[in-house]
Amino acid sequence: MQMKVYLTLQYVIPALGYLRSVTHRRMDPLMLLFLLIAGLTGADSVSTVSRVSAWRGGSITIPCFYDDRYKTHVKYWCRGYNVRSCTPIVHTDSPLEGKASVRDDPDQRVFTVTINNLTAGESDYYWCCVDISERSDVGDRVYLSVTHDSPELSVDKQEVTGVEGDSVTVQCRYTYDYGQRLWCKFGSFCVSEGSVSLDGRPVLIRDDRVNKVFSVTMRALERKDTGWYWCDDESHQIPVHITVSQTATTTTSTEHGGNNDKLRWEQVLGAVLKAGTGVFYLICTIIAIQLHWSSGRKRGSNQREVEGGANTKHGS
Repeated sequence: MQMKVYLTLQYVIPALGYLRSVTHRRMDPLMLLFLLIAGLTGADSVSTVSRVSAWRGGSITIPCFYDDRYKTHVKYWCRGYNVRSCTPIVHTDSPLEGKASVRDDPDQRVFTVTINNLTAGESDYYWCCVDISERSDVGDRVYLSVTHDSPELSVDKQEVTGVEGDSVTVQCRYTYDYGQRLWCKFGSFCVSEGSVSLDGRPVLIRDDRVNKVFSVTMRALERKDTGWYWCDDESHQIPVHITVSQTATTTTSTEHGGNNDKLRWEQVLGAVLKAGTGVFYLICTIIAIQLHWSSGRKRGSNQREVEGGANTKHGS
């Protein structure tokens, strides 16, 4: 991953320089090896982008990734060139809302910092830090540039959503043509125009140098594609979080499954009601016929009795 390469070189080159400077002092080779390993290890403990640009009056969200061993540690965002003397702004154990806020996701090993209503005076170096102990905190530095006009690198939205099997498109707008444009995934690799995939996912990249828009389309999305990415113009980066949700078909099928059960019961109930109604009408019909038949028999019997009485009188 390109960002990891930058971070590694950031620690390795000074370490090598220091090794050259102390070689003439006949330092213990084991101590030299320890210093080099310490530099390499520190490079991966916390990582973020190196330089971002944002609108004055706007907002920006910056993800800070950390090693698994720091999941339970307090993280914080501070301002200043040096990690040992920077001024803390917000901590994960007291995540303020408003000007600045921070959210920690230990499962993904990332905490995100959001700064709102940016002013030009906030252009400065900042640090993503993990609180370990006094003067032992680890972190990674990022430079924030707040501009009056168009940021050097920007996106319409830092939060993008997609659906499984579908695609999403991110448009990275740049101001200056520093060179190659890249699309990168945190924890993976970077790809450029002409690339056909990123981390196994089909990707289409177009660089419109006339309108200065670097367009990235990720296809055939899967849930595992959810995560942080960033646009890179070899000078600035802008983070983008992509969330891939469950397919509408699956969700609809689940809903339809419940609806089908409900419909099935309604059909059964309807059939029972219809059958009951039919039986009721049948019983009523039988009763009516029986009453009619009984009434007819009674009338016939009465008539014969009347006729019999009349014949008796006539014979007398």
